Amino acid sequence: MVNQKKIIKDLIKKDYKLERILDNSKQCPFLQKPIIKEEVLFYELAQSIVGQQISAKAADAIWKRIIFSSKDKKEFLKVISNSKVKWAREQGLSNRKHEYIKSIANKIIYKEVSLAKTENLSDDEAIKFLSSFKGVGPWTAEMFLMFAYKRLDIFSIGDIALRRAISDIYNIEKDDFKKILKISSNWKPYRSVVCWYLWEYLGV
Repeated sequence: MVNQKKIIKDLIKKDYKLERILDNSKQCPFLQKPIIKEEVLFYELAQSIVGQQISAKAADAIWKRIIFSSKDKKEFLKVISNSKVKWAREQGLSNRKHEYIKSIANKIIYKEVSLAKTENLSDDEAIKFLSSFKGVGPWTAEMFLMFAYKRLDIFSIGDIALRRAISDIYNIEKDDFKKILKISSNWKPYRSVVCWYLWEYLGV
């Protein structure tokens, strides 16, 4: 079992500024064991696609409407596979995002692809594999690896919220990618854990 207290202690030892955000009273979900089932993995990937390029609040509202009628993740996979554009638009989902998640749902149902295949890939290989799906870019793949696979050492430089939090804590420009990457490299091998606490810090 992963020891959160030890991880937090080690991270603060490497970077004292993290003491401001790391909080043992909040359990990081990335330290849990992932559930490697196609319907669970699809659910997480679909949520990441829905969340692309819109505010967390808007994404959450749309996502709640999309999953409302599904009793579980297995049914959700079928619902998306059989869904129509009109239904998607009524939930607030764009035509394009609906096309992306429906295409992936159908490929899983007809066993043309397996998201569980990601389990045996390195982080870089997994991002390359996931990016082969239409509508999945580096940010979406990185979110999927964190939230679905609980990979502990992912950092998403494309995530605006993360850059904003780092900018605030370290007093640097949020678009200074070079400095941000250098700072985040100090958090290895637990960059994902720090990312989660940074989001918590911002309240997103």
